[in-house]
Amino acid sequence: MDDFRVFLSTVSSEFARARDTLAKDLIARGLQVQWQEMFRQEPDSDTLLNLIHDYVRDCQAVICVLGKRSGACPPDAAAARYRHMLPDGVAEASYTQWEFFFARHYKRRLSLYRATDAYSPDQAIGWDVSGLQASFLAHIDAAGLHWTAFGSEDRLCREVLREDWPLLTQARPIALPYPSLGTLFKGRDDFLVRLRNSLTAAGGQPTAITSNFAIHGLGGIGKTRAAVEYAWAHHDDYTALLAVVAESPQALQTNLGKLTGALGLTGYDAADDDVKLKAVLDWLNRHPDWLLILDNVDSPEALQAATALTARLTHGHVLLTCRLTNLPAGFTSLELDVLPLDAAAEFLLERTQNGRRIAPDDAAQAQALAGELGQLALALEHAGAYIRRVRCTFADYRARLATSFQAVVDWSDPATTHYPRAIAASWALSVQRLTPAGKSLLERLAFLAPDPVPEFLLDVPAPNAPEQDMREALADLTAYSLVTRDPGLPRFSVHRLVLDVTRRGLDPDPARAVLEQALGWVDDAFTGDPQDVRTWPRLDPLAEHAEAVALAARDQGIADPTARLMRVLGTLFQGKARYDRAERMKRGALALTEASRGKDHPDLAVDLNNLAQVLQATNRLGEAEPLMRRALAIDEASYGAEHPNVATGLNNLAQLLQDTNRLGEAEPLMRRALAIDEASYGAEHPDVARDLNNLAQLLQATNRLGEAEPLMRRALAIDEASYGADHPTVAIRLNNLAGLLQATNRLGEAEPLMRRALAIDEASYGAEHPSVAIRLNNLATLMYATDRLGEAEPLMRRAFAMALTFERETGHRHPRRDSRRDGYAHLLGALGHDAASIEAEIQAIVRGAGLA
Repeated sequence: MDDFRVFLSTVSSEFARARDTLAKDLIARGLQVQWQEMFRQEPDSDTLLNLIHDYVRDCQAVICVLGKRSGACPPDAAAARYRHMLPDGVAEASYTQWEFFFARHYKRRLSLYRATDAYSPDQAIGWDVSGLQASFLAHIDAAGLHWTAFGSEDRLCREVLREDWPLLTQARPIALPYPSLGTLFKGRDDFLVRLRNSLTAAGGQPTAITSNFAIHGLGGIGKTRAAVEYAWAHHDDYTALLAVVAESPQALQTNLGKLTGALGLTGYDAADDDVKLKAVLDWLNRHPDWLLILDNVDSPEALQAATALTARLTHGHVLLTCRLTNLPAGFTSLELDVLPLDAAAEFLLERTQNGRRIAPDDAAQAQALAGELGQLALALEHAGAYIRRVRCTFADYRARLATSFQAVVDWSDPATTHYPRAIAASWALSVQRLTPAGKSLLERLAFLAPDPVPEFLLDVPAPNAPEQDMREALADLTAYSLVTRDPGLPRFSVHRLVLDVTRRGLDPDPARAVLEQALGWVDDAFTGDPQDVRTWPRLDPLAEHAEAVALAARDQGIADPTARLMRVLGTLFQGKARYDRAERMKRGALALTEASRGKDHPDLAVDLNNLAQVLQATNRLGEAEPLMRRALAIDEASYGAEHPNVATGLNNLAQLLQDTNRLGEAEPLMRRALAIDEASYGAEHPDVARDLNNLAQLLQATNRLGEAEPLMRRALAIDEASYGADHPTVAIRLNNLAGLLQATNRLGEAEPLMRRALAIDEASYGAEHPSVAIRLNNLATLMYATDRLGEAEPLMRRAFAMALTFERETGHRHPRRDSRRDGYAHLLGALGHDAASIEAEIQAIVRGAGLA
């Protein structure tokens, strides 16, 4: 084809820069490209629209880049002669819209690209006839025309160049390992833009100065694919697209020499590597604007050879992919992360579209599988290829992954995946180069969760492990991109598949020994009272890891210190209102203790009491009571009737009896617990404050308010002295005292105590904790009593909604659900709502909580 004419239809105030870049790309292919401004000589006359019409009529293709602006409109006199070309319902069009309608009228090849909200216009202000562009876009949608979205200049150019354009220029040398993935390459748009900006930072275009640039990151994360896709996306910006594997100095020299064929250098078939290498380097230094990818530069020796090579090159871009992070001066480093979860799921769905067995829950299963694979590009590609090969569902693959992990990850079909290694092997070279300390640390980390690990854990010696410098070990793992250091916080992360492959690669006996080391390591670090929020800054960063290693140890039948760790975790999770996780940990601790210590051991009493506490908190009082009574009997038999542990058991049972309205049975138990603790600890101990508080609440429930108040005030004073003024335990005492003051009609004294309690709990637990809901409801009730209904309504509404959220998350009915519902209904009635609107409002809250 001697002539292929393209018209670019854009509004300049939005897309001038993108239009110019796109025109350059198309012109580089030998195409003739024009756009509106090239005709503009008399913008206010009727000649412009005629010139546009004639070019579009005679061209081969029109590319319409659509945004939110219409651009200017032609004079009515110019438009009159073409008005018959407008479809029904369209009475007016701007110049750019006429370009579209001309293309439709003459049935020209028409490509539509629409900017998303992410696109930044070239100019803040541009011509826009009110409503005209919105109507135009609606017309396109109503006509069912296909259009492609883009959010950046780079994305637009990539999408346009994917079209089947004729190449009228001489073919450029290309030696890339595989073709573009096309639409399967997902989730990397922003990364490619950053890569392009870095490579062209000197002047916005390829320059004569070599830009040394390295993509580094975990093996299998997609570094090579990102480099190759960058090359295809910018095919027309380079005179040659070349890639060689450079995993060693010898591989670099040999593979560079093999480029003589791709570069059209004849007569070198029998030459040795040195001669071929010189010929390739001479070609590179004679020709400008090439791209050379040096792939898998993953060892210090390979990096040294690559660095020496770049010193001999000019006139192009050198792009490295490597796992090393300590790059020499002169290299810019850009770290590649795993795919976003949505992009990873979209890849799985599209990759297997014509090969998997279809299921109704494919979208959800793809999302879950993408998360289980850690959104790692290599793992996703292996999964997609495997699913297509055996024609299974996503659910089938997930089940296989769970039961036969090694068989799945070791499967590899290079013909379909384009990867020559199985997943486990993709990290083998890096692991082989680790120091003994680095390897030991990686193996221990393999039994932890794939969450950020706090660096303070490295300061805790691992039991039964050789003395090693763990900070140096971490630096070793970092150097090979096996861990990722947080740039802002003292913590690091290990990808879940690195953990999984490392763990499953251990032989059974060494694996158990490493598990025991990891268990003791985390247990020794997991120190402090989990009921005290002041210890949470230390416990919180370790909680996920403690749970992971405890569950692994439980599955291996390791009782000690697994039971202690699960016990402490259960208490921590309950304090945070994570009741399902708390119950799982507490039941696990109970089972391990009973199996290893027997049915009458004092540790079992602790676990029985702990489990009963979470059952009581989730309104399963009938299940909790026998556990509490059994725990009390064990403690009395083990320690005697006057021991503080017995007082704890008495207190727990008494509170449950009070919750079930058996106040007469509860009171003597509370008084006995108070007497034991005062005798054991003295009058100012926090356990005594707890006992005083519990007894005072029972006295208030039986209308003995005068007896209750001094006990509450004494409990508050003890806890403020013990914990400080801003502790959640103090908030409990403030709340209870405020309730008593309200009951005795001292509302002015009660309100500041309630507000202080609410502030403490919100600061300690966050806005959605059940304790916060209690404070909100109490404060709202006081405002209701003082006729501040408008202030009370949002607080009471929020407390009711939180009770429903509790039910959705735990699966158990909230003990105060009905009282909060009734209180809110009464408040709405007082505000003037009728019965129908009250019910509608309540149902709206129920639906909002996800319980409809």
